[in-house]
Amino acid sequence: MNLQREQMLKNIIRQHNLGALVFWRPDELVITCGYFPLWGLSFLVYTEDEAPVLFVPELEPDDILPKDIKVEKYPWGLMDCADPWGILVNRIKTMLAKKNVQHLPVSFIKSIGGTAPCMMSGEQPPLPADLIDRLSALTESGFKDATQDLLHLYAYKTEADVQCLRCTHKVAAIAVETFYENLRPGISEAALAGLIEYAVQCMTGSEEIYFSKAWPMILSGRNAIAGGKYNRSTGKKLQAGEMVMLEMAICVNGYWADITRTGQTSEVPEQQNRIFNTVLEAQQKAIAMMKPGALMADIDAAARQHIEDAGLGPYFNHALGHHVGFRYHDIGPSLSPGSAGVLKEGMLLTVEPGIYGEEIGCGVRIEDNILITKDGFEILSDYPRLLTIKEV
Repeated sequence: MNLQREQMLKNIIRQHNLGALVFWRPDELVITCGYFPLWGLSFLVYTEDEAPVLFVPELEPDDILPKDIKVEKYPWGLMDCADPWGILVNRIKTMLAKKNVQHLPVSFIKSIGGTAPCMMSGEQPPLPADLIDRLSALTESGFKDATQDLLHLYAYKTEADVQCLRCTHKVAAIAVETFYENLRPGISEAALAGLIEYAVQCMTGSEEIYFSKAWPMILSGRNAIAGGKYNRSTGKKLQAGEMVMLEMAICVNGYWADITRTGQTSEVPEQQNRIFNTVLEAQQKAIAMMKPGALMADIDAAARQHIEDAGLGPYFNHALGHHVGFRYHDIGPSLSPGSAGVLKEGMLLTVEPGIYGEEIGCGVRIEDNILITKDGFEILSDYPRLLTIKEV
């Protein structure tokens, strides 16, 4: 297992005097053991003795299972098993009794308000309705709340995580290149999104990548005006002289990037060109401030003030950024007005100022993923931020 992450988990167990921690959401499994499940029905039971056990359904592929953790299979999906969940719970109870921690409480995140998808992202099989009750009864002492400490795990990317995230961002670079190469009048938003999806999917099987998927959304011309509210691709065809926005989530082996670029099909009006430059300048001002100890609210304020000074303040209608890496949108304080968050080494955040409006006839956003380092920052998504494809 990831030694840095392992120490964090041990500290939570000791601080709360727990017998075990239980994780089952796909993003939790990536955080704790770097494992991205296919079915989304795997459970990691972590105890202080450095011998965690990963319980996986019988139908889970063997080739994606972690090699440095004990794995036990339970009979989910087998025709002759009426209650796989009862069997799973009893096996976990037996394991905890063998470790002599059955008298100590267990902890897990009861509710997280959403989760990253598993590899079967089109449909994750349902978990039992009484899952929380069953897990709470795993030991004699029941459930003990350590939610806040468990949620803090999302905010810190270890050295091992960063290496995986670099791989994700290399794939994202291919997606951005595909966007610019195919940015032309006549292609539909959906077709352009499809080309990007294809390019990313084709990375599966290379460089130890077993899962590579993009969720690109293309908003062209006046469709991009809605970019501050929602993102989607339609059948609209790109026109000459239009701004075109790419909003994109990319997941590689369970690690996520969140990237936005805005380009043009051909020369746009001078006002729109000025808007693009204002957004880019606001982003660069904010990124330059990022280092351990910097206040998230101050970083948001710097970008927001630059846009205000350009007379475009009312058209920037969302937070400047959020945590990212284990999900499309990780848990944690955002770069936003009034945020009490403070940057720390190991955080990965988006910086994504945007300007959208009916009156200006367009929408522009530029988004990058910024890793907070010991002395400052590193832009993991350091690809072109251009309007014109001629410069690529």
